[in-house]
Amino acid sequence: MADKKIKLKDLLKGSGFEEIPKDWHDVDSPKRAGKKSIDMVLPLDKEVVLKATTEEGEADRGVLVKWKKKGGYEIKYWYENPDNIVPIGLQADGTSKGKAVKKVTLEYHPDKD
Repeated sequence: MADKKIKLKDLLKGSGFEEIPKDWHDVDSPKRAGKKSIDMVLPLDKEVVLKATTEEGEADRGVLVKWKKKGGYEIKYWYENPDNIVPIGLQADGTSKGKAVKKVTLEYHPDKD
């Protein structure tokens, strides 16, 4: 009996993640029209672990990102493993805002544009 093909959309059901439309990866797609492509769609109120590419012998590192229902993003930097949240230096518009920050919240205020 032939194996039934599993579709990505079926694997993603109930996970909070969604499939990125195939034409977003096509540089010539009229929907892209010079826009950057989307690599991932963040689920609402779920912390997502992102890992940076590191050289051999370097410690793993990355960020935890959460898209919050009330709006904005919560971001934490991890080092060696995602449970090890470490303080970081924070700069905003080129100005230091602290050297021991453990959690950053980014909020969008359209009335400030």
